[in-house]
Parts: sequence; structure tokens; C-alpha cells
Amino acid sequence: MSLTISEGDDTIECVRHDPGDESIDGTNGGDGGCGDSEHGGQSTQLSDGGGNSSGSTNSVTSSGKENPEEEYIRNHLKYYTWYHGMMFGNIAASLLRYDNSYLVRRACTRDEKFLCISLRTGGKKAPKIYHYTLSWTTDDGWTCPKLFDKFPQIPRQRYEHIVEIINNWSHRFPNIVPIARRSMVVLHESINLERFLGRGAFGEVFKAKFTAAGATQPIEVAVKRTAGDAKRSAIQEFCHEASIQAVLQHENVVAFHGIASLEEPIMVVMELVTGGDLEKYLQKTPNVSKEQLIYFALNIACGMRHLARQRVIHRDLAARNCLITKDLKVKISDFGMSRRLSKGVQDFIEKKIKQAPIRWMAPESLLKGVFNEKTDVWSYGVVVAEMMTRCAHKPLYGFNKKEAQDHIKNNPFPHRVTAEKGDPKELAPIVDACCCQKKSEDRQRNTTLGRKKSRDGRSKTRSSKRKFLSFRRRQKELQLPTGMTTTTPGKPSPSPQESPAAAAPTVLPATGSSALPTTTTTTTDIPTPPTETPPTQSATAPSTQLQSPTSK
Repeated sequence: MSLTISEGDDTIECVRHDPGDESIDGTNGGDGGCGDSEHGGQSTQLSDGGGNSSGSTNSVTSSGKENPEEEYIRNHLKYYTWYHGMMFGNIAASLLRYDNSYLVRRACTRDEKFLCISLRTGGKKAPKIYHYTLSWTTDDGWTCPKLFDKFPQIPRQRYEHIVEIINNWSHRFPNIVPIARRSMVVLHESINLERFLGRGAFGEVFKAKFTAAGATQPIEVAVKRTAGDAKRSAIQEFCHEASIQAVLQHENVVAFHGIASLEEPIMVVMELVTGGDLEKYLQKTPNVSKEQLIYFALNIACGMRHLARQRVIHRDLAARNCLITKDLKVKISDFGMSRRLSKGVQDFIEKKIKQAPIRWMAPESLLKGVFNEKTDVWSYGVVVAEMMTRCAHKPLYGFNKKEAQDHIKNNPFPHRVTAEKGDPKELAPIVDACCCQKKSEDRQRNTTLGRKKSRDGRSKTRSSKRKFLSFRRRQKELQLPTGMTTTTPGKPSPSPQESPAAAAPTVLPATGSSALPTTTTTTTDIPTPPTETPPTQSATAPSTQLQSPTSK
């Protein structure tokens, strides 16, 4: 098979190995997506009809009109903790860990968006995940035909609200388990956009104020927001990046505060880093001291070590993706290309790579499409080389993309030429150790940052076991000035500003009226949208009776 790598207008064909059945986050398909069918998981079945049955008015429109389904979610559905917002099928399957557990979510295919109920049945021996489409019509109200077929005891009547279906279902089948949404999901009301900062491939970036659940004062944050009527690819990109950032808590990694995915537009809330990226900083400040550059290198290494501990492969580590704080600390950012490996999986193999950062890639990535912690070590060496030249040019300046690729594959130390021209010279051995044409297993053990001095003064290599190594001893060897210290890699910063908020979302009162007609039914009374946080049912010991959002 061949690996296609494209960067700009150049497309390069490479030879690669068959990836087999290796997966990310426990799913086949690499990026955590669900392929063309939207739903993933075990023995998944999707009910017929999609989100828009005959007479439905809940299709996503590209006009300026308010989407009735969106308005219903905003005014009613988001206040129930079993509603998880926009979510793909494989993620729903991973949350349904108990037999007869369920959740309500908004699904997204290439053609439409619709509400559905995801349910796990079949016991431990043969678990199955079913996805039952919910649809609205003016004549019939909310219906879920496939759910009614599987549970005929549920009355087939007009339902003005989805909670009526849930209540009737739970009253007749008290063993069903509602799964509460994750704490990383925040409400749109907690975010106040202030200033537009920029635009990317999938959305826009704003400076904003964010009030975490239980907090009395807002904090300044950066918010990435989907633009317009977001397609599946953009939503998938946002959700994937949020799932990666949610597991990373380190002072040298941009902090993640949450994702607002209950309604659209979807927003990812992150730490606001005001110093710009490392590339531009070094270009504007070429006279930065040797000690400061070494400190930057330590910061990045500590952050990358934390990623390795969390089994996260960055895949796009470069000076442009490292941000500088006001106090001149480096934080790793931009996890759009990142992947998290399942336990026991050591490599991620991608068949097609679009917009590949060729000049920062390891030879095994160019040849075979293989990405792992060792390829991140290679990229780290390239970043160190960038810093040594103050980012005056791209790595391997003077080579076109095809020549750069050949140089990386055929030269034993492809980035030595850059390091030799740079400063400080103390960092040059790190570039050679990280970017060497030896086996990837040996690459990391040879890194200068991983060495310690033996009693006889000779250099002794520490065993890495596929981890970024400790840099406390090396910090002393490099003689950093007083005040330039790094915390133990892998430990989160004690400062509350450096760690993401992990509290449950604050529920605010709804305003406006539903776009869907409401009438009184004989099945259950529909409560007024609450003004306080709804109770969260425990996933480990769930209640058998579904509570309304205002009940205690």
C-alpha cells in the first residue's frame, strides 16, 4: 500500500505497512470518528428514518431562521443531565458501560443532525449498542418508533416533550440506567465572547470571559467556535481536540476548561496565552539569552513528557504550536492532529496525511505512516534546532519539500546542519540525539536531556521505557539562573489558573418560549425549566426512578 503525504501543493507517494486493526480510543478508524455511518461501538444498530421524518421541521437550515430543534434544546432539553449534546456514536458507546444504560444525544451524519436515544443491552457476554432516532412532527409530537417497537409497553400517544417518553419508559422499566453527561461539558451561558482573534480551517477564535460552575468571578479564556452551519468534519475536529485536551493537565500544556456542545455553535474553552507563539517571539527577540532558550527547551520537554504519560501523540510539535506566557513560560498547544493510544497500543498508523508537517516529521512517519512517542521525540529535536536559529527560517531551509523529505530519510543526522549554525552550542547534542537515523527505540535513550553523570565522569544513559525522561539533573548541568525552575514533569501546576475546571455545568434559567407547540398531557406534568443545577445521577449506583430537573 502507499502513503500519501501532502503539504500545500506538493503530493508525495511513500511506501507504508498495513496498519492492521490498531485503533485509537478503543475504536477502529483512527480519529475517533465513526466512518460514513455516524455510529460506532459494538454491534451498533441505527433506527430507520434519520432525524427528519415526514412533516418534520427540525432539519438544520442554512438560512438565518432559528432552527426549531435547536430552540427546543436551548429552552428545554439541555437542563436534563442525561442529554449529552452533540456526540458521535463511538463516544456514546464508550460511556454506556452498564447493561440497560442510556443517554440522549444529538447525532451528526454527513447529511443531517438529529436527536437520538443510545441504549446498551445484551448483558456482559453479548453487549449491543442501539441508537433510536427521535423525530418531531406537528401532528404526532415527539416519536421514537424503534424504541416503541422494542418496548411495546410504552404508550403510543402524543408526546410534547422528550422527557415524557423517558418518564414513561423508566416507570415501566425501572432497571434502565440514565448516564449523566461528563463534567467537561459546559453551558453556553457561562461563556461571554468579547473580541475576535482569528479564524482557522474549522472555526473562529475569540477572547472571552468564562464563569466555571461554582465560581463567583469569570476568568479570561480563549474560545474556539464553529462557524456558521458546521459540517460533520468541523464538529468532529472540535470534539476530538476537546477529548485530547481533557486528559492533559500540566503547567507546560495549554489548560482546557471545557466544551460547550449541548447546542450550536460548539465552543471549546481554553486558557488564554497572551504572549504569542514561540516562533514569532524568537523572530522578534533574536537576542534572547542562552539561559532563556535552554529554559524554553526544558519547558517543552516537560510538557511532552506529560503527553507521553497520557499516551498522547502530538504529531504536530513545532515552534509555531508552542505559546509563550507573560512570565516567559512555554505551553504546548494545537492538538488537532493529536491522537491518544489505547492501552497496549504503541503505534498509530495513518493511511493518508493531509497538510503534513514534513520538515518536522521522523523518517518512519514519512516512509510508513507510523507515529508514536519516538516520532514526537524527533519533532522535539527539530523544535530545539528551530530555537537555536531563532526561527529565522523553516527547518532544512534551502530544500524544497521533496528534497527535504529525501534528506530526512537518507541523512544519518539530517538536522545537524541547522544545529551547527545555531546557538547555544549546548543544545546541539540534543538535536543530534533526537533526530538520528538509528532505531527509534534507541533514539530517546541517546538524548542528552536523559543522561546523567556516573561517578567516573562518563556519560551514562538512563532507561526510558518509552517515556520522556526527568530533567531535574540536567537543569543543574545547564546552570540555569536563579528563578528559572521547572516542576516535576507530569505533575499539574498548583496554580488554579493553570488547571482546567472540572466542575459540573451551572444551570441558568431559560428565556423565551419553545419553538415547538406545548400542551398538557395526561402522562406527566412538564416542569418549568429549573433555576438551579439539576441533580446528577451516579453512574455507579444510579437511581431507578428518573427525576425531573426541579426535583431534589
